[in-house]
Amino acid sequence: MTLTENDARFLTALAREQNQRGCRGPAHDLLRTHAYPDAPLTGPGSLAFSYEAVPLTGLLLHHFTDLAQIDEYLRGGELIPDPEWPWATAAEYRARLEEAQRGTSVPATA
Repeated sequence: MTLTENDARFLTALAREQNQRGCRGPAHDLLRTHAYPDAPLTGPGSLAFSYEAVPLTGLLLHHFTDLAQIDEYLRGGELIPDPEWPWATAAEYRARLEEAQRGTSVPATA
């Protein structure tokens, strides 16, 4: 699966917010608004919705070769203050998420 430039920018904003701001910021607000409008704002489940996007955010990291590079990209990179929602609908987001999940699933071992 290949990310578009807009996908990558939004997902970078989302991943950096997860690592630098505890899952708070404009990308998380967009994710909640467009894909998880019923997610609670506080308490149980208030952060869980954002971790469902991990298969997509993981695509940003596939080319890094060690944890230090990942850490620098996520924790050392600048926050993106004005991310834009890259998908036309929540259904399009979910289709991309499912595509990413299929691409990152690990086969069961016997």
